Amino acid sequence: MLSESGTVVAVDSDGVWVETLKQSACMQCRARHGCGQKLLVTADSRYTCIKALYPSPRPVSFPLVGEWVSIGVEESALVRAALISYGFPLVFMLLLIGVATLVTHHELALLAAAAAGLFFGGLIVRWYARIFKPNSCLQAVLLPEGAIQDVNKGT
Repeated sequence: MLSESGTVVAVDSDGVWVETLKQSACMQCRARHGCGQKLLVTADSRYTCIKALYPSPRPVSFPLVGEWVSIGVEESALVRAALISYGFPLVFMLLLIGVATLVTHHELALLAAAAAGLFFGGLIVRWYARIFKPNSCLQAVLLPEGAIQDVNKGT
């Protein structure tokens, strides 16, 4: 499980909103001085809010606003989300380019097919996100106290 710590900024009936500090790998990268990613990370807000659901056995005491908590998300959910987010548009783009190649070899038509494939792939991703939004396995969860050490140890 991937975990992160942050401060509770709001409490809901089914979970808490946690403000976490955005961390970038730019300080460890060899190309950090010539990369535009570092500029984008520093230009945006350094904090982000994430809603974390309560674990299935509901906690006896709910966290209060301002309290430091740990949240986590399953690795498989992260991998699945990345494959869906990048895979669908890429596959649709390649499919429409292939179909357009059978019809014509005009470069503008192939470019339009690529753009249409990315667009329709993005629509599929958006539809998929709306349908599976209530799916709790894709949602961050509030980790019990002391669980962060267990997660980091791999137990």
